[in-house]
Amino acid sequence: MDQEITKIVMNPIRLRIIQYLLLHGVGTSSQIKEELSDIPPASLYRHIKMLYEANCIMVVEEKKIRGTVERTYALRGNKPCAFSKVSVEQLINSSLMSLMTSFGKYFSREDADPMKDLLSLSTSTLLLTDEEFTEVMEKIGEAITPYLGNQEKEGRNIRKLTFISSPGEEEEKE
Repeated sequence: MDQEITKIVMNPIRLRIIQYLLLHGVGTSSQIKEELSDIPPASLYRHIKMLYEANCIMVVEEKKIRGTVERTYALRGNKPCAFSKVSVEQLINSSLMSLMTSFGKYFSREDADPMKDLLSLSTSTLLLTDEEFTEVMEKIGEAITPYLGNQEKEGRNIRKLTFISSPGEEEEKE
């Protein structure tokens, strides 16, 4: 079951739907479509349905509007979509492979220009308590949240930020 859920969740469009619901708590198909405007509506509805059928999201409200039913969705926080240790490992490995694939495709393009495209990579090793780490992550969230709802327009490029928190490697003591 973990591999099935990982496969369902690891789709880029479904990850964006999950991100929307994480950010907003709830959303109708129309609200999600408005924010994820680059995704064709039929595709978006299909991905929402897949997440619903996999028990990753649930309907929290239904309203009749002009002969149709508008459903409001939220993330489901329990099994089977909640992750076990094994599926978290699979999720991380799949995410890293997806990231490597994206960079591989980018660098294989003739017009790839890392300077022009503002590619960057940074690693910082920090000594933090759990509370300090949570505070850092909240501040990062506060910094990027105002931009998550940006719509397509002239001059805006898709930019993917990936934050990875990994365990530190302790040096061997002699």
